[in-house]
Amino acid sequence: MSSFLNTKLKQNQPANQWKRSSKQKLQIWNLIKNLQSRQLPNFKQLKYLSRFLNKKEKWIIKGLSVLIIFCLLFLFGKLYFSQTIEIPNDGGEYIEGLAGAPQYVNPILAPMNDVDLDISQLIFSGLLKYNEKQELIPDLAEKYEISKDQKTYTFFLRKNILWHDKKKFNADDVLFTIHSIQNPEFKSPLLKNFEGVKIEKVNDYTVKFILKKPFTPFLSSLFVGIIPAHLWNDIVANQANLAIYNLKPIGTGPFQFYSLTKDQRGLIQSYTLKKNPFYYDKKSHLNKIIFKFYPDFKKAISDLKIKKIDGLNYLPKDFLSKELNKTISQKDFIFHSLYLPQYMAIFFNQQKNPLLKEKYIREALALSLDRQKIIDEALDQGGEIINTPIFKNQIGYNSQIQKYGFDLEKAKQILDKAGWKLEEEKNKQENINKKIEIKKADENITNFFLYKKNKALKIILTTVNQSENIKVTQIIQKSWQNIGIKVDLQIIDPSNIQKEIIESRNYEALFYGNNVGFDSDPYPFWHSSQINYPGLNLSLYSNKEADKLLEEARKNNDLEQRKLKYLKFQNILIEDSPIIFLYNPTHAFIVNQKIKGIDIQRIINPSDRFIGIENWYLKTKRKFK
Repeated sequence: MSSFLNTKLKQNQPANQWKRSSKQKLQIWNLIKNLQSRQLPNFKQLKYLSRFLNKKEKWIIKGLSVLIIFCLLFLFGKLYFSQTIEIPNDGGEYIEGLAGAPQYVNPILAPMNDVDLDISQLIFSGLLKYNEKQELIPDLAEKYEISKDQKTYTFFLRKNILWHDKKKFNADDVLFTIHSIQNPEFKSPLLKNFEGVKIEKVNDYTVKFILKKPFTPFLSSLFVGIIPAHLWNDIVANQANLAIYNLKPIGTGPFQFYSLTKDQRGLIQSYTLKKNPFYYDKKSHLNKIIFKFYPDFKKAISDLKIKKIDGLNYLPKDFLSKELNKTISQKDFIFHSLYLPQYMAIFFNQQKNPLLKEKYIREALALSLDRQKIIDEALDQGGEIINTPIFKNQIGYNSQIQKYGFDLEKAKQILDKAGWKLEEEKNKQENINKKIEIKKADENITNFFLYKKNKALKIILTTVNQSENIKVTQIIQKSWQNIGIKVDLQIIDPSNIQKEIIESRNYEALFYGNNVGFDSDPYPFWHSSQINYPGLNLSLYSNKEADKLLEEARKNNDLEQRKLKYLKFQNILIEDSPIIFLYNPTHAFIVNQKIKGIDIQRIINPSDRFIGIENWYLKTKRKFK
């Protein structure tokens, strides 16, 4: 019947002229209702609805339809986002700039070059590894046991590990790596870490390390990456540095070698790693990591600015203050200030300058230094004041240790009481050292210095020719001259500091840094047996009671006992004051804000910025709660 009615309507008037009054529309609608039992129109009838609506009514219907769709989408979106969370997704690549170039991407040679360490950290695995909290945890080893006499360390290896060439990892690889380090012909800088250590194979997945005497920090040596015996066995030790595997390595780590590019001169320009699909632990979200190499940081920062690279391994302090605001948008990049277990300090050599044997002089020197000023002006606040050789989160850290605060007047009083008087400089003859340039005291500050029995209170302060070190020593120089001490600066080229200064202990006061590593053991830096090179006792410090505490602590596996001995040692050291502790520097690591998942604050070496690399990501997806 409805089809009959529609036919009649069309015969009586053209469709495009259907403009009826509301009363007519109502009559037609009532007629339709009387002709069928259904009260609601079906789909076929609804398609004629537009013929009964005027232009205004059509726009209302369209608007309401859009609003309904929008509301449904909004409700769906709200429900979806309230019931899901954003999580990392796989994919993407990270491009980092490095100043320098790779030479030996080999963990037993890598410590000689920071770039090699950076790449090795990603390609190779050790028996143990550090986590974000600087805790040593199993890596290639599932677990380990230490004998009661603390001389035998037994490691039980994982059985599901493949090298990047799909060969199986086993105990032979561990033995080969340690024996290679112990072989002087291999020239590994890690040789000293394993001197006198015997290693035995128990079975294919168990090895034993046997020490001559207890040495608690030994575990931290087992962070070193393991190299594959099946590839290195046929390479002669004294020619190991020529092997192709130093640049195209095979490891067991989360990333594997993919490619490298060289320029016409044969210099490596870039180095690409890809995700290891067979990695035994949590796999990385990133598909690739690409390293680009630069001759200096200035060029690297230029490429960072235009986003040719996503990150820079290190931003020197002078660039941090000079270039940062000019060239790099802080909206696009995140600056990670990573604390190193390194203390920058002034080491006194009392044998070279007899005046420094006087404790009251060393005390006055310490009181005259405003360490916060040094951090603010020379480091652009990139450091933390320290008072001991043991850091936060290390065994034996003492936050309540006696401190030398900044007290200029007290420093002057100490020297005055000892009979030192300000007098006009008596001898202005230049002090010329033919081998090493001496920068004279800044005479713009004062021409008056402290004298006692016609002898000037004078110190030569030595440091490495690096911009940060020079700024710091200039502040120290002015501070000491403010209390009447004449200070000459001795600036040494980095390539000469080891041979000309450190090995021969040829300095009066040395501004230098010591990286103490993971374990808080101060023995290598403060025991009297370490006074001569290659020992690291740069203050030539000798105290029998301190020696005994350090010897006992490194043999004791009881953490509380070690802590007590280190606390006593620190009190003795501060009382003797053979050093002025200044600050703990930070490693400025800059990364594009699109790289998420970086969660580390303290590192041992710059390469440790990659600890937790498996958590870095670029892409995300949503997952229902």
